[in-house]
Amino acid sequence: MNPFFTNVSSFELLVKPIITSPSAPNRTIIQGYFLTISNASLFDVKLTLGFSATDPGLLSSPVVAFWDVNGTNQEIIQVPFRSSFDIELPASDTGLFLLQPDVRNPDVVKARNTEIRGRVVASIRSVTPPSIFPNPPETLELLFSPTQRGTFFPQGSNTPPTFGDYDQLAYSLPTNFEVTFNTKNLRIVPPITSPVEPRFIEAIRTNPSLLATISNDPLAQQLANMVDVEEQRRMVDIFLERFERPALQEKLAVNGDSKIVHDQPVVNA
Repeated sequence: MNPFFTNVSSFELLVKPIITSPSAPNRTIIQGYFLTISNASLFDVKLTLGFSATDPGLLSSPVVAFWDVNGTNQEIIQVPFRSSFDIELPASDTGLFLLQPDVRNPDVVKARNTEIRGRVVASIRSVTPPSIFPNPPETLELLFSPTQRGTFFPQGSNTPPTFGDYDQLAYSLPTNFEVTFNTKNLRIVPPITSPVEPRFIEAIRTNPSLLATISNDPLAQQLANMVDVEEQRRMVDIFLERFERPALQEKLAVNGDSKIVHDQPVVNA
């Protein structure tokens, strides 16, 4: 089995009447696939979500995909000649992926003939570690929560009316709640040289045991496993100070309110 790929769940896309009879009740349902992904690591991750469907395939009807990390649905384009989509998920962040029939096309709704089923596969294309730890651990954990969500149109409607008796349904799909990817031989994208983000430092300072999960560095492993809590926090503070100092120096230099003498910030009077 390829260590970079994992099966996530099944999926089903629908634009269909709930019964085949032309008489009531024959309401139309539009159903999409939603996948919430949480990055439980301190590494930025680039992922590919692959959709496998046959008879009919994914291209049998127009579909559209969106990716939302910061509260804005951004449409993403399908990888050419492949039934897959590339997404990026920052460290310690969560995103929502949506794949649905493209109901912006009125013919898709009027035809009421979209019915695509298959499975979803996730793969990691690359990871970018923070500059504080340039080497990733041997495994990387992501959390997947897939759901199906559907909307029922009012009776006899082929286009969404302004008012009507809408109904909705949502149900979770079985999957591994936690997926571990093997990062051995994985492409590592060097971090951009810049001050370490404060959120990384604060996360480590609050929970020093994180060091064991984000780096194979012997010193980091030793600090993470120290028994004496007070001594551990003291050593971690010393360890992190070297990463905080460049950030402070750059901030002061940009603001123009200090000068650096022998690597020490001196605030002007």
